[in-house]
Amino acid sequence: MELSDRVSTGIPRLDKMLGGGLLRGRTYLITGETGVGKTILSLQFLLEGLRNGERCIYVSLDERIDGVLKGALSLGWNFWDYVDQGLFFPFEFRLFTSDLKRFGKESKAFVDAIEKIAHGRQISRIVLDPISALAIGAREEFIVREYLREIINMMEERIGATTMLTCDIPTGSNRLSRFGFEEFLSSGVIVLGIVRLRGKLLKTIYVRKMRWSKADSAIYIFEIRPIEGIVIRESLSEQLDKSLIEM
Repeated sequence: MELSDRVSTGIPRLDKMLGGGLLRGRTYLITGETGVGKTILSLQFLLEGLRNGERCIYVSLDERIDGVLKGALSLGWNFWDYVDQGLFFPFEFRLFTSDLKRFGKESKAFVDAIEKIAHGRQISRIVLDPISALAIGAREEFIVREYLREIINMMEERIGATTMLTCDIPTGSNRLSRFGFEEFLSSGVIVLGIVRLRGKLLKTIYVRKMRWSKADSAIYIFEIRPIEGIVIRESLSEQLDKSLIEM
């Protein structure tokens, strides 16, 4: 795999875990419980592209855009500058799922809306945050699966951007996604979590799946720091060994 076929996540250690970064033009799922850092990881991915002069789209499917970008400011990330430069396109999208049976029409309308935001310009990176909000309330698994599959396929074919989808899973769940099949629609899955060790809560990250590429599947500890964002430290097993020595 050529280096030019890879896209940096903006997190050097994660790029190494992924075998050199994300595959360009593919779709990836960032999953985990609420509050583990999924939105921060996805914004860091966009920020890496913006700093390189790439055009990026952020679609909020749950929270207000102002709230997301104000939260980013607390890390020292000013996305408004990139809006002014015509590189960053934040967007809110709400979809009611009472008539999801017409997923074909709706999925096309969703991708049409994203293309409209781009105004014909080349988009390199897209984040949909959280993808689970698109289908909450739908009862039929087949309808939801086909709806999300249509969106992912059309985005890859029509836009060609490297895309991150975030997904919330219930606290304490062993599932990788809200509906149980989002991970099968993605080219890779990055899982964020929390473990308790000696009275402390540690944030963890690992690569659960990386299609068409070798990946490091070890679980690592990470921190969220101002300016730097997500910083991956030692492996969880190394941290556990240190704790046993200190006991």
